[in-house]
Amino acid sequence: MSPTRVALVGLGPVSSPIYKPGEWGTRHLAAILASPQYELVAVCNSSVESSQRSIDAHKLSSSVKAYGSTEDLARNPDVDLVAIAVNIDKHYDLAKPVILAKKDVLLEFPATPSAAQTAELAALAKDNGVKLVISSQGRAEPAVRKLKELVEAKEIGRVVYSSFSGHIPIDVSKGWPSSLKAFLQIDGSISRVNINLSHTLDAFVHVLGGFSTVQSVFNIGQRTTNLLNATFTEVVEPNFQPTAPDTMLAQGALTNGGAANLSLRASEAAADGVGLRWVISGTEGELVYTGGAGFIQMGMADAKITLRKFGGEAQEVDFSRKEGEHAAGLDPMSLSLLRLYDAIAAGDVDGYSDIEQSLKTAQLLDEIKEKAIWAN
Repeated sequence: MSPTRVALVGLGPVSSPIYKPGEWGTRHLAAILASPQYELVAVCNSSVESSQRSIDAHKLSSSVKAYGSTEDLARNPDVDLVAIAVNIDKHYDLAKPVILAKKDVLLEFPATPSAAQTAELAALAKDNGVKLVISSQGRAEPAVRKLKELVEAKEIGRVVYSSFSGHIPIDVSKGWPSSLKAFLQIDGSISRVNINLSHTLDAFVHVLGGFSTVQSVFNIGQRTTNLLNATFTEVVEPNFQPTAPDTMLAQGALTNGGAANLSLRASEAAADGVGLRWVISGTEGELVYTGGAGFIQMGMADAKITLRKFGGEAQEVDFSRKEGEHAAGLDPMSLSLLRLYDAIAAGDVDGYSDIEQSLKTAQLLDEIKEKAIWAN
């Protein structure tokens, strides 16, 4: 079977060993090049010249074509899938001409800054008969997949309760890049709510289903910070006041009848090193997922799933998955994307989110924001 021919939108010329903002496209590149299921055939940036610079910088094949707009890219008959890895504010405008050209699209998660825009893209994809996949890596993460498998197999009976306590290892007390100010703004497209809470929430509902009712509380612990220049050497806006919460709580009734709560807090580090504790309790047993520092969508350090059926002994559950040699040696970010790409190629719908599922998460996130009581 021939590999899927991919065009990558948003590829910068530099890939740092430690990820820097604006380099997410390079992680997509690593995943695409590693997978035998895909072939990179085009790069699209804001100009043909920019695209060619990135092609040259990464020493890509001379057959990889350079484009300066997705309108031009969409006219290429040799492209099967367009992967868009740019700022979320540009997702809608870049994806629309590709969808109208009836080409499949992979959009970074969240799909758009708002549920309204996501709904428009969902309708557009349906009308044009294209697959619009959202890069919700949490659904492809092995531990999350195992939890979903165990819950659906009723290994703990019917779910009656779940509690998720997570730590966001992002400390802004010593300053924050001015270019990413939107991360600290409640209405910012890349706010802590839209990124940190959204990724966590998507994995949570993937395993347990949605909420039928929800309540929420937000708080801001770090009241001020200094915004810094690109090299972190100069304060460009002192005493900036964040409006996006660094503590987020949601609770309510699940659609399956269980009760659940989810909380995230941001600080330099968790005191006990535990970055995540997720309890899922059922009528016949209990699951506990714990991990160290990290993000649920990229895998947690020292991750562990424990299962105890009532009346029995607790046992650790192996959640490793058989992955090909092509997965070896990739950094955690690129590996999380490779798993997503592999799931798409295999038609493994449990390993990724389509636009309709992403819309449900976006609508739930909007409800959480609208109903939030501010503790400060």
